[in-house]
Amino acid sequence: MNGMILCHAAEDTCVTLPAMTRLQIAPDLSLDVADQGDGPLVVLIAGGMMDMDQWAPVAEVLADSYRVVRYDQRGIGESDQPTEGYTVDQFAEDAVNLIRTLDAGPAVLIGNSLGGTVAMGAAFAAPELVRGIVTCATSAGPSGPPTPPESMQHMMRGAQLPVPQAAAAMMDILFATDFIDEHPDMLDEAVEKRSKGAPMIATLGPLQSALIFDPIERLKTLGIPMLVLHGKEDVLVLPDHAQLLADAAGTEATLIPNAGHALVVEQSDAVADALTLFLGGL
Repeated sequence: MNGMILCHAAEDTCVTLPAMTRLQIAPDLSLDVADQGDGPLVVLIAGGMMDMDQWAPVAEVLADSYRVVRYDQRGIGESDQPTEGYTVDQFAEDAVNLIRTLDAGPAVLIGNSLGGTVAMGAAFAAPELVRGIVTCATSAGPSGPPTPPESMQHMMRGAQLPVPQAAAAMMDILFATDFIDEHPDMLDEAVEKRSKGAPMIATLGPLQSALIFDPIERLKTLGIPMLVLHGKEDVLVLPDHAQLLADAAGTEATLIPNAGHALVVEQSDAVADALTLFLGGL
C-alpha cells in the first residue's frame, strides 16, 4: 500500500493519503510526485500551468482500487525548472520515464487539457507501457475548431498580468459554475505553486507546442482503449474536439454537463464515476 490510511471513527470512513516524494526520472530531471493506493498503475497528468492538486479529489476515489500517481510537471511547484524541454514531446518523454522509474507499468494515463495531449504523446512514444488513455478537456489539435476569439482575447490579456491576477482573470473561461467562488482556497494554493519563479517558457512553450500537435491519424491505428471526457460548456477547447478524438480512437465522447474547461475540478465526482467505469472494463 502506497501512502497512509487515515480513518475518521465518528464518520466510519477511511481515506488513503498520498506519499509525497521527489523522484529522479532522468539524469537531469526530478519531479514532485504523490503516490497513493495499491493495484494497477494509474497516472494523473495535470493541465498546462496547473499542478497535481487539481486531481486530488479524483485520486482519493481511485486509490481505493488502484495505485494512483500524480506529479507536477517540469517547471511547476517543487519539480525541477530547467530552461528548456517545454514541449509536448518532452513532457510525453517525462511521463514515459516516470512509468519506467516506477517500474509498475503498463499504466493508464489520464490527462486534463494539455495533460491529455501528453498522455496521447506518451502512448504514441511507448505503447507497450500504456494500457489505457483518458483525455479530459483535451484539444484534437489543428483538426479541431479554433478557440473562440473572445476566449483567446481573454487568455492574452491574462498572460500579460502577474500570476495572481492572471489566475483570477482566467476563472471566467475555465469554469462554467461558481465553483471557484465557493472554493477560493484552491485558487490561492494553485497561485502559490505557480509563483515559484519558473521560466516563462514553462508557461508558453507547452501551450504553443500543443497547438501543432496532431494526434488524429495516429489514434486511428494506436489500438489502446481510450475514454474521452469533456465539459459541455467548455469555451476554451470546444466540445467538438472531444468528438474528433473519440471518432479517431473508435470510441464515444462523454460530455459532462455544468462543466467548463476545468471539469476535473468542477465536476470531480462525475469524472471519478466515469473513470471508475472505464478502468473497471480494462
